[in-house]
Amino acid sequence: MAEITVGQVVKRKAVLVRPDDTIHKVARILARNKVGSAVVVDENEEIVGIITDRDILDKVVAKGKDPKKVLVKDVMTTKPVTIEDDYTIQDAIDKMMDKGIRRLLVTRVGKPIGFVTAADLLAALNSMNSEEEEEIEEETEVYGICEICGQYGPLYKVYIEGQEKWVCESCKDELNL
Repeated sequence: MAEITVGQVVKRKAVLVRPDDTIHKVARILARNKVGSAVVVDENEEIVGIITDRDILDKVVAKGKDPKKVLVKDVMTTKPVTIEDDYTIQDAIDKMMDKGIRRLLVTRVGKPIGFVTAADLLAALNSMNSEEEEEIEEETEVYGICEICGQYGPLYKVYIEGQEKWVCESCKDELNL
């Protein structure tokens, strides 16, 4: 089974904002980019936090604060949970479960590249499981008695005059199926 890495699943590229940006500015950036979170970086491009639409809703809007006066550094989540892009999706799922979070900041050598959500990881797992099922179906050989010649050996499912039959390779070849 080939392992899918977190980097292969990243759909949302990292949107970067500064700690001194206003919530109003960040909300517009999030809306314009159609994302729910942004990475907060300092002047050295080091990650100092993340800000999510939920942070804005819970810590600013619900409390009646003015988004044009509240700064990102006042409501951001510091020390965000990150995962390097070469880790597997199972590592990401384990980390999300352990921390009780719905999204992970994906980094490459410590630099932000994007986010993965629980939904992204589930979709990747589903895709991986579908591919495995197809491989299993193709690799499975059926052995038994040919319904035409009576020989024992590997069988192939064929349809003759609308009826399903299990036949050996020789009979399959003779019938041009």
